[in-house]
Amino acid sequence: MTIDWDAFTSNTLTTAEVRLLGAVDVPAVLALQKLMVYEVRRQCRTNAAILICEHPPTVTVGSGASLLELPVAPRELESRLVTVHKVRRDGHAILHQPGQLAAYVVVSLAECRMDETEFRTRLQQSVVETCREVQVVASTSPTDPTAVFGRHGVVAELGIHIDEGITSFGIFLNVSCRLDEAREIGRGLHGQRVSSLNAERVRPTQMSQVRSALIQHLCTHLGFPDYHLHTGHPFLKRTRIPIHDKFTNSQSAID
Repeated sequence: MTIDWDAFTSNTLTTAEVRLLGAVDVPAVLALQKLMVYEVRRQCRTNAAILICEHPPTVTVGSGASLLELPVAPRELESRLVTVHKVRRDGHAILHQPGQLAAYVVVSLAECRMDETEFRTRLQQSVVETCREVQVVASTSPTDPTAVFGRHGVVAELGIHIDEGITSFGIFLNVSCRLDEAREIGRGLHGQRVSSLNAERVRPTQMSQVRSALIQHLCTHLGFPDYHLHTGHPFLKRTRIPIHDKFTNSQSAID
């Protein structure tokens, strides 16, 4: 038997670690993401990590955005039980809420043999193909690499950060979330139309189906067709977070 020693290089991809975290607040995910970035950079236990979750009502403001993308002062939003966090990613201010699927993607661009532009394109394509599986027509625009569009508006936003070749943050896909509040923050405040898979289909969308499809397409496009699926993480602790009544009508992702 002949062994192909060239295949055993430092650039050989193995498997990705995918974690289903359920509903978790933004600070907890950011702390876990920081740990994943460290592990991927050091290649100590993880070659790539994808964190899948939903958030309670929260606004994140990327480094490329400003507080002018908020309809009111952060303190006023927090009085409505909507916390505000400034984070290190590009893109607009984004409202996170139940019914929106978040995918934090931590990979080494060198190992995946791609640059930032190709990485972003593959994230977009993963969303487009996920939408197709639930009969939603989605597309991208060369003038806006931070979004995926449905027929009635933006169905997903992308926000990424790259530090020494390691990616973080990722995709925020509107599945069954409320759109009235989302249309008053970030893109909506600039007059862009915001949509969701439910709005595109005009009928309910199963979050479990979307979640499964997005994981599969992400791992395939990033070069990790084999992945390990885990539920939760020992690092995370369950906390009880009050949610305003107006956000409780959206279809839960924990199904």
